[in-house]
Amino acid sequence: MDRPPVFIFSAPRSGTTWLVRALSAHPAIHASEMRAFGNYVDVIRDHGAERPRLRITLDAYVEALLNPHEWQPLGPSREAVSDELLQDIYATIRQQAIRRTGKPIFVDKITPYHGTSDLVIRTITRLFPQAKVILLVRDGRDVAVSGVMHWLTKDIEQMSEHQQRRRTVLLGRSGSPIDRFFTDAELDRWASHWRQPIDAVDGRGVDLERIAVRYEHMTADLGAELRRICEFIGVSTRDDDIRACVDASTFEKMSGGRQRGDDAPGAHVRKGVVGDWRHYFTATDAQAFDRVAGETLRAWGYEPDRAWTTTMLDRLSLGPSGRS
Repeated sequence: MDRPPVFIFSAPRSGTTWLVRALSAHPAIHASEMRAFGNYVDVIRDHGAERPRLRITLDAYVEALLNPHEWQPLGPSREAVSDELLQDIYATIRQQAIRRTGKPIFVDKITPYHGTSDLVIRTITRLFPQAKVILLVRDGRDVAVSGVMHWLTKDIEQMSEHQQRRRTVLLGRSGSPIDRFFTDAELDRWASHWRQPIDAVDGRGVDLERIAVRYEHMTADLGAELRRICEFIGVSTRDDDIRACVDASTFEKMSGGRQRGDDAPGAHVRKGVVGDWRHYFTATDAQAFDRVAGETLRAWGYEPDRAWTTTMLDRLSLGPSGRS
């Protein structure tokens, strides 16, 4: 019998790549990323790339296909035809992965595009009501730092003067230290980007079978968290299988040989530590983050109250010889 889909659902920069790598080492699991839902389309240009690349979710592509298509004879409504096509195409990709890998479980990582989390969860609930969801949560302040660091090497032609200066300084090229890491727009966007997937799953009464996993707990004892996840999915929790997952996903292997804590600004696998945000938040940043996502931060126990917003420095010194 075909098993229900399994999704990892999380804000970007929350450890999803790490979890995918670990789960894929399990003999019964193939984990990957399709980002099939969210009705999202854009074009970005990575630094150094000759051409821009298209980012489009599968549901947006299906909708585009239906524009010239004579869908009316196929079903009672455009939404019904679209849903059936989406289910069929998704199932085909999923089944091909299962067939080619010989593994019975396909786990799909989704880090929703900004503003699409509710739509993604509604789509999964509608199309796959028996789906299982692994909600991966990391301290949103660490997510914000990691997110901005990751984009140091992207969209350079769209960067503000502050962003360009920060990129130059943090990549160790030249310039005096900067006294603030974030721009206002970045902090607002990452604070909301972090809370949106959590709210979509945890705060909307979603009727999906789910488990919550924390990045911080993975860092403390990855094997224990993987055992919980494997029990939830319904696959082997044998010591040898869990050990293989842990061994395949060490920070050293994923970073190309660096030790956990060794910083590499701009790298996809950058630093891998808990609490790094303390080196990058000013008092202004703390208050701004709290306004957007403080309620979620406290609900998940990352802070007991708002007192943390009063302990940050007014200015930082970030650069090759600064706090970074």
